[in-house]
Amino acid sequence: MNKRLSKALSQAWKFGVGGGVGVLSGYATLYILTEFFGVWYPVSAVFALTLNYVLNFILHKFWAFENDDLKRIRRQAIKFVVMCISFLCANSLLLYVLVEYAHLRYLIAQIILTAIISFISYFITRKIFAH
Repeated sequence: MNKRLSKALSQAWKFGVGGGVGVLSGYATLYILTEFFGVWYPVSAVFALTLNYVLNFILHKFWAFENDDLKRIRRQAIKFVVMCISFLCANSLLLYVLVEYAHLRYLIAQIILTAIISFISYFITRKIFAH
C-alpha cells in the first residue's frame, strides 16, 4: 500500500475513533439531560453536540490529522466553529422534524443524523486541519 493511502486510512480510522469518543460523550449527555433532568430534547441536543464538538476539535486536530501547529489554531478554531454551528442548526432542525413529524424516537433520529453529519464532517475537517 502506498504511503498516501496508508496515511489517509490512518486519518480516517483516527477520525472515526475520535469522533466516537465525542459521540458517546454527547449521547450520554443527551440521554442524561433528557431522561433524568427533564430537559427538552432539542435543548439537550445542543449541550450534547457542544461537548461532542469540543472533544472532536482537540482529538481531530492533534491526533487524527496530527496537526500540532499552534500558530493557525485560531483560524482553524473559527472555521471549525462555523462548521459546527452549521451542523448544530441542521441537526436541531432535522432532529425536531424526525421526532415530531416522522415520529422517530429522539435517540434513533439522533443516530441517523450523526451518521450523515459525521460523513460530511470528515471531508470538511480534513481540509480545516490540512498542513
